Amino acid sequence: AAGTSDPQIRRVLQAIHEGPQEDWSLEALARHGGLSRSVLAERFKAIVGQPPIDYLTRVRMASAARMLETAELSVADVAFRVGYQSDASFHKAFRRMMGVSPSAYRHARLR
Repeated sequence: AAGTSDPQIRRVLQAIHEGPQEDWSLEALARHGGLSRSVLAERFKAIVGQPPIDYLTRVRMASAARMLETAELSVADVAFRVGYQSDASFHKAFRRMMGVSPSAYRHARLR
């Protein structure tokens, strides 16, 4: 919400939320917002409070957590749907952010 007053940051936030599974890089997000990488990184952190890629990871993990709360998708499918091409990188990111593995998170939620 803080970024909505800046039209370029708003475009970047909208892109992240509408397509967190996309292969976003800082450069791709900057292009989407019509900014250079350095300007995006600086302005995004000043407005949102964290770097763009960290924010993207948080959005992806929040989406993954919601998907893991059901048994409908495998962990690998969840990883792919939130933008990870590798189970290992998804597991590492999920554990770092959530404190447990995706499987442990699912098990605890389904109990």
